[in-house]
Amino acid sequence: MSKIVCLTFLLATLLTVISPTAAAGLEERWRNRHHNRDCCPVAICEFEKGDSFDHRRHAKRNINPFDGFIQFTETFNNQLFVSGFLDAENFKKDTTAGAQGLDVHVADCNLKSLDVGLDLDEVDDIFDRPFVGVIPNKKVSQLVGKCCILADDKQNDQIIAVAKVKQAIKCGRNKKILIKDL
Repeated sequence: MSKIVCLTFLLATLLTVISPTAAAGLEERWRNRHHNRDCCPVAICEFEKGDSFDHRRHAKRNINPFDGFIQFTETFNNQLFVSGFLDAENFKKDTTAGAQGLDVHVADCNLKSLDVGLDLDEVDDIFDRPFVGVIPNKKVSQLVGKCCILADDKQNDQIIAVAKVKQAIKCGRNKKILIKDL
C-alpha cells in the first residue's frame, strides 16, 4: 500500500473515532449558550363529554357537553401556537366562538374574572373542525395550572365547560414528556 493511501486511511480512522466526541461537546456548548432552543414546551386541556367540573355557582349544569382538546405549544419566536379540536353539538361550524356569543378563555380556575387571561374567542373554526391560531408574547408556563373555560356570553358568562391546563412536555435541563400524567 502506498504511503498516501495509508495516511489517508489513518486520518479517516482518527476522524471517525474523534468526531462524535468532539461534535457532542460542541452540541452541548451550543445548547447551553442558546438555552435549549431545540425543545418546545407543550400544555393541553382535554374536554371529555360527561366529565363534571366544580363551578356550580356559575353554571346551570356542571357537565362538559363535548369532547375535544386545546393544545398550546411554545415556539422559538416568542409566540404560542394554539391548536385543537372541540367536537361540540349545537354550535355553528365555520365561525369563531365570539361570533356565536361564546367566550373561550384560559384563566384562573376560580373564575372570578373570566375575561382576564388568554382570549381564544376569535380563533377561526373552533367547533367541529381542527383549528389553529398564533398568539404573540405568551408562554406555556403562564398557562399551566389554569383552566380552559367555555362560557355563554349571552347568558351572563354562564359556564358551559371547564378543563384544566396540564403540562405535556417540559423543557430545560430535565426535559420530560409528561403525556402519561394527563
